[in-house]
Amino acid sequence: MSSRSSTGVIVALVVFVVLSIALLALSIVLYTGRTAAEQKESEARAELNSFINTEQRGRSDAQAMKANAGAESLYAYMTEQSAQVAQFVTGDRSASLDKMRTDLGLGADDTVRNALRRVSQERDARTQEANSLKTRVADLGKEIDALKGQLASAEKARQDAVAAVTASIASYRDAGDNYRSEFDQAMGALETTRADNQARFNSRGAQLESEIDGLRSERSVLFSRITALQRKVEATATRAANPATLVDARVVDFDASTGTIFIDIGSNKRVVPGMTFEVFDDAAAIMAAADSESRGKASVQVIKVGESTSTCRIIRGSASRPVLRDDVLANAVFNPDYRFKFMVHGKFDANGDGRATEAEADYLRSRVVEWGGEVVEGDERRQAVERPRQPGRDQVGAAGLLHRIADRDQRRDQHQNGDELQQHAQSHQLVGIGPAEIAAAIEGVEASQQRQQ
Repeated sequence: MSSRSSTGVIVALVVFVVLSIALLALSIVLYTGRTAAEQKESEARAELNSFINTEQRGRSDAQAMKANAGAESLYAYMTEQSAQVAQFVTGDRSASLDKMRTDLGLGADDTVRNALRRVSQERDARTQEANSLKTRVADLGKEIDALKGQLASAEKARQDAVAAVTASIASYRDAGDNYRSEFDQAMGALETTRADNQARFNSRGAQLESEIDGLRSERSVLFSRITALQRKVEATATRAANPATLVDARVVDFDASTGTIFIDIGSNKRVVPGMTFEVFDDAAAIMAAADSESRGKASVQVIKVGESTSTCRIIRGSASRPVLRDDVLANAVFNPDYRFKFMVHGKFDANGDGRATEAEADYLRSRVVEWGGEVVEGDERRQAVERPRQPGRDQVGAAGLLHRIADRDQRRDQHQNGDELQQHAQSHQLVGIGPAEIAAAIEGVEASQQRQQ
């Protein structure tokens, strides 16, 4: 009895253990399925929220659209509504909002309603304007009809007046015919006179043509003589036999950073600050420049004078043709190999105090001697610098200097000895200078001496 009870307990325990294991396995399977279902539910909710979230689904307008959609989905309903709006606005179901704004010419802040309101207002304004113009046209039509009536009346009055005037001027018409006949006779007489004058003009013209031909022949002969004389003058013109005689100085050194050069003449050759020279490559270039009446490749001005050298600054030059060592310098009116002669006469006002004295004239003579010139005697109130002719160099300068003499003599023709001085200057190539010019030369010499000290 007790053994059967023990067997029943064992069987019961075995059944309980088996049922417990089966229940555990079923629980595990069910829990695994629930987790997968919850994950799918979460993904479905996230995807649904990407289209419409919970708050938007609860709004009244969303519920209204859902009700209007009926059996269709809310997305299908909204897509159809958007396509219908695009079709209504632009005629293109696929048109975007930006394209609709572009087609309607609307800005970012404009609305179709406001645009239609503006169009409606403009249409009403145009309609009112058109009605006003129609009224104006009707009024103008009435005015035109009135003017046509007035014009017809005026035309009839004009025709009546013309008929009356025509009847009254019949006698004047007859007189006009008589005058026309007399005019034709006068024109015939004038034509006869014109023909006679034309014949005399032709005869006189032929005579003048003959005289002109004679003058042309004479002019040709004179032109030939002038050409021959010009050739003789050119053949006898004095030119420098040696171009080297035209060289006044040479470049011994230069400083490109400061634009200064150093030349081989100084106060020993009577160089003073302020003098200018033209720079050439060589002596032959001076002759070529004289023939072509051109300048040198650069121009320099003396700024400092030593005993046998001077410092100059470049006042005109070209980067393509720089000043180099051994370039030559020339000045058309400067010649260090000649001694200048000065004629100082009368009283002078060298210090500018308004009083001309003999002592100041002596002072000028002493400064001329110190400068290296020679003082000679001459006529009253006249100064001159005598410079011997130098072939190929003084010829052009002499013409300009004689022109200065002529100008000064014209201003001083009140002096009795003016004509004599003019003849003396032209025969000796003397250049007249005034006290201011002598003072300027003296100041230059004094400045040079001060720099040397």
